Amino acid sequence: MAGFGQSKGKPEDKAQSLKQAGTLKAILVLTLMVLTAALGLMIWNSYQARNAEDLKLLQRDALLLGERFNRRADRATDRLESELRSGSRLSSISTDFIGVSSLNSLNTALSSEDPLDTDAAELAAKLSSQGERLGLLDNGDLVLGYVPTVGNTVVARVPARDWLTEPGEKARLILYGDASLSIGDASVVPPSREIRARGTGFRLEGLTNRSATACVDIHGAAFSLCLSRSSPLLTLDAMLSLLLNLLLVAAPALAVIGLYKQSRRERPSSVIQKSKPLGQNAKLELAAANACVGFWDVRSGSGKAWINEETARLLGRQASGNLSDAGFIECFHASHRQKLKDAIDEARPSQAFSIAVPSAASAGETWLELRGSQIYDPDSGTAIISGVVFDVTDTIRYRERQKSSEARLRSAIETFPCPFALWDSKKRLVFWNKTFETMFDVSSVVRAGVSHETVMLARSGNVIHERTSPEDPGTTLLGLRSGEWVKLVERSTNTGTLISFGIDVTNDQLNEERLQRHQKKLKALVQELERSEGHKSELARKYNEEKAKAERSADSKSAFLANMSHELRTPLNAINGFSEILVNEMYGPLGDERYKDYVRDILTSGEHLLDMINDILDIAKIEAGKMTIYPKPIDLVDPVDAAVRMIRRKAEDKGVEVRLQADESLPHIDADHRAVRQMVLNLLSNAIKFTDAGGRITIAVQRRDDFIRVAVRDTGIGIPKEHLPRLAKPFEQVQETRERNFDGTGLGLALTKSFAEMHGGKLTIASEPGKGTMVSFYLPVSTDDQGSDRYVA
Repeated sequence: MAGFGQSKGKPEDKAQSLKQAGTLKAILVLTLMVLTAALGLMIWNSYQARNAEDLKLLQRDALLLGERFNRRADRATDRLESELRSGSRLSSISTDFIGVSSLNSLNTALSSEDPLDTDAAELAAKLSSQGERLGLLDNGDLVLGYVPTVGNTVVARVPARDWLTEPGEKARLILYGDASLSIGDASVVPPSREIRARGTGFRLEGLTNRSATACVDIHGAAFSLCLSRSSPLLTLDAMLSLLLNLLLVAAPALAVIGLYKQSRRERPSSVIQKSKPLGQNAKLELAAANACVGFWDVRSGSGKAWINEETARLLGRQASGNLSDAGFIECFHASHRQKLKDAIDEARPSQAFSIAVPSAASAGETWLELRGSQIYDPDSGTAIISGVVFDVTDTIRYRERQKSSEARLRSAIETFPCPFALWDSKKRLVFWNKTFETMFDVSSVVRAGVSHETVMLARSGNVIHERTSPEDPGTTLLGLRSGEWVKLVERSTNTGTLISFGIDVTNDQLNEERLQRHQKKLKALVQELERSEGHKSELARKYNEEKAKAERSADSKSAFLANMSHELRTPLNAINGFSEILVNEMYGPLGDERYKDYVRDILTSGEHLLDMINDILDIAKIEAGKMTIYPKPIDLVDPVDAAVRMIRRKAEDKGVEVRLQADESLPHIDADHRAVRQMVLNLLSNAIKFTDAGGRITIAVQRRDDFIRVAVRDTGIGIPKEHLPRLAKPFEQVQETRERNFDGTGLGLALTKSFAEMHGGKLTIASEPGKGTMVSFYLPVSTDDQGSDRYVA
């Protein structure tokens, strides 16, 4: 019989054959177009998913960088406020402690000869008028304009790189404002102004690289922080995904092309030849083998079946070709044979079936999926169930593992003793445990898909007390009819789902109620005692009146002392400021050199008087119970070293040697950095004052049991033993130790002793006339209220 296109039959047969061939071509072209479109959509979907994931990660990193930047700015303003509130002069505040490179008042910065200070001051004034605190100079310096509660506007300047975290490899960090700064990989494309205006964005740059950008706002800043990151357009994962999609599309495409060519070979020009087994078409077999797809058919009523080579390989048989239908069924695991037989028997035309069964050759380890449908063969007059088979072992195993993981998770949650519920992004119930159902008595309404509002309404029937936490709106205290108390916490996840879980706080609530009852009883007992001692009330009243008078007198004295100190300090600041300008000859020489000496004497006297006023003000605060310290975990060597560096110039001018000795690996303690530094300064000032030129002062920081000791030892004049008890009291000085008098108010040791006791420590003094003095204060290594403020009463 001649092949397709070579028929010698009738013209009408040729026309019919050509028409059928054209129809097959059209179907083939349409199929290839659909497969091509599917491939494009899969690639585009994968690309979009990757873009969305990259942008999500980038937004998270940008938020983290912005949060770190905000924390550094807040820490600088908090430290600056603390220093100014404690009475420290702006010029004496350590820029390293604040975390900036320069620190000036607004007026000083405006009058500075340094153009950077002038630009910073002008920018700070502009920021203040706009209600902002942070700005950026053209040279990349950050400007912090801060208005403290005490004093005038402060202008701080710091290189932006000191406050910004390096963005990492292939990333770029940009600050946008009237000025801009870029840090990181210069090859990364900076974000456009449109992206910055939107807050976050994503775009591609060039043909080989793409750039993603995320921007966040900085609190109180005149600029935004943007993070740009680039990555190759084609990564290994993307190439593997593309190759996998191509293989998935190529397999059915090759199968369709093979079927088309097979039909052309088997279709004569005049009549349709008797169908032959699919295995006779070499190209179709090749396409099926490449796609790992096998073919099979079962002839209904004849007891015959046929498989190709790929099917034989998947079933573990030695040869392909014809076999009995029972033999075909026996190729599969015994536990699934009846199910497969029923599926074949129930097959109908135009109704495809799909069934997954394990093969017998692999003892059930290899799973195969059979897809087929019934067709009618007019030549034999019988029905043929024909289809394909392919390996789905990995898919089945993945489903089993997923089901096993879900089962373990459900088992763990079900055995969880506290109520638990999981809601989807639309607040519909997904999963809950038995405790949730029984504790809140919602058995009649809980089911998958029920809304959160419905369950909450049903829950209210079993709740007699309900109170939302003022600190956390997501936490609610529930009192149940059973007498139990449950703290219900609801938290949203990153995926939009909602988790509800409860904590049994019945014992805590009962203890609180018991405590309230005891307090009421105690109050009643106190009232009863007061009534029984009515005859003593008059004495108590008079005592309270006298006590109040004494307290008012002490308060008046302290208030007068504090007000007087403030009134004296205000003109002294002006005197010292203008004296410093004259000493530095900021606006030109003074002329006669004696004027400069006089002005230097004025500045020295003013600073000395200001120090005494500050000491008097601190003593007044302590006596009035208003002195506050802010203990935080610190390395005690830091404030000690800072005090030594501040006093070293004074010691060198007098010719006194100062040494610092500190033990290794000292533990951190809870202490106020400023108070410790002030204590060390007070002790060093006294040591320098009473030590002659050529003397030596040693500062030792050592561990002593549960305390760390800071000892200041000098080789000065010493103090007689009988005068030691008078020291460390306000305004007490030992004038008899030398024939000459020394400047000072006698408040240094008193302040140091008060600060040490406020930290939970103590002060000790040891001295011998002619040999020197050692003053030590001890601070505890640990404390029960870490990080909290302490007040002296």
